[in-house]
Amino acid sequence: MSIPVEPADIGKQMEQFGTAAYVLTVRDDATPHIAHLDMRLDGDVLRCGASRSAAANVASQPNISVLWPPHEPRGYSMIVDVEARTVEGADGLELELRPTSGVLHRPATPATPAANPNCGSDCAPLGA
Repeated sequence: MSIPVEPADIGKQMEQFGTAAYVLTVRDDATPHIAHLDMRLDGDVLRCGASRSAAANVASQPNISVLWPPHEPRGYSMIVDVEARTVEGADGLELELRPTSGVLHRPATPATPAANPNCGSDCAPLGA
């Protein structure tokens, strides 16, 4: 089942998924770094505290992803691609994350085959 979600509805989705998410960045040596951080929506951007590694990584490679895992078994994950930068926040260094695209995603099963024949999973674009 596909559920389209507009980018402006990320806040509404966060009501279901919660504020805890995984920020996926890439180091200069092209290896991944994952940080579990607490998100908040500020207008049309996401903000979170910045781990030292994540801050260093987005300085050189600002196009990253944020992943909210499913909140129920076999449920959708929310994956949002963002353009990131570091900013000074009230409590120190923060990441400012501007969403560029996103999907609700889950693997297809025989009971829930992919809605798109070109996709091996059951994914729904955010904003499509």
